[in-house]
Amino acid sequence: MERFIALRYLRGKRRLQFISLIGYVSAGGVFLGSLVLVVALSIANGFEKEVRDRIVGVFAHARITQYYGRPIENGDSLRQAVLRCPQVVSAAPFLSGKGSIEHDGAQEGVLIMGIDDSLERAVTDLHKIVTTGKLKLDSAESDRGKMFPGILLGAGLADKLGVRPGGEVVLGTVVADGQDTDPMSSIRAGRYTCSGIFETGMYEYDLNLVYVSIPSAQQLFDSPGIEGIQFKTTDLLAADKIAEQVRSNLGGYPYRVIDWKNQNKSLFKWMLLERLIIFIVISLIIVVAAFNIISSLIMMILEKRREIGILMGMGATTGNIMRIFMLNGTVIGFAGSTLGVLCGLGLCLVQAHWALIPLPGDIYFINKLPVLIRPVDFCAVYLAANVICFLATLYPAWQASRILPAESLRLD
Repeated sequence: MERFIALRYLRGKRRLQFISLIGYVSAGGVFLGSLVLVVALSIANGFEKEVRDRIVGVFAHARITQYYGRPIENGDSLRQAVLRCPQVVSAAPFLSGKGSIEHDGAQEGVLIMGIDDSLERAVTDLHKIVTTGKLKLDSAESDRGKMFPGILLGAGLADKLGVRPGGEVVLGTVVADGQDTDPMSSIRAGRYTCSGIFETGMYEYDLNLVYVSIPSAQQLFDSPGIEGIQFKTTDLLAADKIAEQVRSNLGGYPYRVIDWKNQNKSLFKWMLLERLIIFIVISLIIVVAAFNIISSLIMMILEKRREIGILMGMGATTGNIMRIFMLNGTVIGFAGSTLGVLCGLGLCLVQAHWALIPLPGDIYFINKLPVLIRPVDFCAVYLAANVICFLATLYPAWQASRILPAESLRLD
């Protein structure tokens, strides 16, 4: 009986056409809010994934080093120990430090990464983002026909210095030995041939990163070993737990680990906050629709006072009356949220498959609007919309249940 009456009130007859129209408008508001919210969250997820993939593409899932920056001289044995962890896919040594690069009188400060280019391919995607030249760091022939160690430059840095593959650059560092000697004796420098140019799409990386071979880095930093081992795990999202397991397998101290999440903690916390703000702000569209549900139910109750009184006089309880109007508003929310989430899912699938909305590649690091469909987001939007609409029905339904049969018949 309650379902029949509630659905009959929804359809509206004669004088209730205007009230029924408000109900349709309310359902439309819930539909629009749900659609926009799932699309916005999917786009935010897409951008987060693109940024994450580019960060992990340049740096590995996790790294293991020693405390206080102490060099690791047994790099090969440490790499083999890391690989013995079943959740580690591949591992490669690295050595990093700060220095300066010079070409035709132009100088820039850079972060120098010493890598083993043969092992790096299995750990990062550096070889995939080389846009010009190739990843070859052992030796390369310059435009003058001379052989120097190879160096890989970021696109932004190469443009700023005016360097192209085959060009010669001078890379230098200052090694502090803690002794009061001639400052010039602490300078390490060498000439390198640009073997390739990479482009990550991340401005800071493309402007500040250079790659050389590990022997070249050891010579520049006067290091007897390597800085650490970077490795790729079986599960990107569980890299922090796997890294701790690797450290535990190595006996803990003096080793320390850092994963991609902790390395970029502030960036991904900001992205999480952004998604939360998007969810809250766009949910206000659903809240406005919920106020429309309240107003339509109140108008319906005023219009149906006599019928409510008759129902209660025939034996209907206050619970029956409440459920009639609660069901009325809940159906509006259910219809709007279901259609909104399904249409939003359809739009996301279309964009993910056909990329109908492009982005200017010279401004953004991608050429299409990214979307990433996460079922948990769709479930959260669907649940939130229905809960908001359900809560909107409580007060009008409670007011309807308080109507006294005698008063409703006398005041009609």
